[in-house]
Amino acid sequence: MTRRSLSAALAAIAVLSAGAASGQPAAPAPPDAGVPAAEAPAAGATVQADRQEVRLGEPFTVRIQVRGAEGQSLHLEPDPELGAFVELGREERSERVGGHTVQWIELKLAAFEQLGQLQVPALRLVPRDADGGAGEPLELPPLPIKVVSVLEGVDQPTPRDIAGPVPVRVPDFRLLVWAGLLLLFAGLALAVWRLRPHGRAEELLEELPPPRLAHEIALQKLQAVVADDLLRQGKQHEFFVRVSEAVREYLGNRYGFFALDLTTRELSEELRDRIAPGLDLASLSRLLEEADLVKFARLQPGDAECSSAINTAFQLIEATRVRPEPAAEGAPA
Repeated sequence: MTRRSLSAALAAIAVLSAGAASGQPAAPAPPDAGVPAAEAPAAGATVQADRQEVRLGEPFTVRIQVRGAEGQSLHLEPDPELGAFVELGREERSERVGGHTVQWIELKLAAFEQLGQLQVPALRLVPRDADGGAGEPLELPPLPIKVVSVLEGVDQPTPRDIAGPVPVRVPDFRLLVWAGLLLLFAGLALAVWRLRPHGRAEELLEELPPPRLAHEIALQKLQAVVADDLLRQGKQHEFFVRVSEAVREYLGNRYGFFALDLTTRELSEELRDRIAPGLDLASLSRLLEEADLVKFARLQPGDAECSSAINTAFQLIEATRVRPEPAAEGAPA
C-alpha cells in the first residue's frame, strides 16, 4: 500500500468515526447556495461553477475545494486542458480547518467561439508532499456549462444605425508659429538696423573712386610688364602670359563678356559677332596663338617676339579704346 493510499484510508476512518459518534453521516463542505456540486472520485474534494449558463464571452468561476491529507498539498496543473474555454485568471489559497489543510482553487474561464451545451473537461490535481515528492494525480469530474448568445432574450435584435461622423478638434498652432517667425524676423531686422553704423555706407560710397575704363586698366597692366623688366631676367614665358591676359581682360571689359576662360578660337568668334570698329582680328589672332604656344607648348620666344607682342597689344588697345565724344557746336566750353 502506498503512502497516499494509507493517508486516504486514515482520513476516511476519521470521518466515519465522527459520523457514528453524532449519529449522522459525514458530508463534505457545502458548496455555494443555488449551484449543485459534483463529487470527485477522491474523498474531500469538490468542484463547482458559480453559474451553469453564461453568455458568449462572459467570465464565470470554477471553484475547487480540497481537504488533503496531513503533510500533503494538491495543485492544479499549470496548463490544464479546458476544451472550448479559455483561462482568464487563477487564484489558490489554503488554510488550516479542524486540524486539516483545506485548499481553495478558483479558475476564471470564458467561452468565445462555441455556443450550446458544453462542459469544462476533467481537471487534474497533482499531490505534493513536504519532501517534494509527487503522487498519483487526482482527477475531478467535468462540469456542464451552457453557453448562449449575447442576444439571448432580446426581442427582434437588429443592429443600430451607423452613427454620423463625429467632429474631432485638433489644435492648430500654425498661425501662432507664423506670427512668432514674423516677430523673430522683425526683431532681427530691428537689431541689425540699430547696430549698423548710420551714415557710414553713404560715406563709403562717396569715398569710392569713379569706375575706371577698360583701356586704362589694360594700359596700366602693360606698363607694369615693361617696368618689371622681365626680358632682362630671362622670364619670357611670364612676359607673354601677362601680355596675353591683359589683352584678353581688356577685350572682355571693353565689349561686355568674360574672355579669360575662352579659347583663342572662341574669343575670335565672339568678337566677330560684335561691332568692334578699329579691331584688327588678324593681328589679335596671331598674338593669342603665339601666346598659346608659349603657355602650353613651352615655346621659348626671343626678345624680338616679345617686343612685337607688347607693341601689338598697345596698338589694339589704342585702336579700340573708348574715346570721349566731341563737344557739340555752340556748347559752352
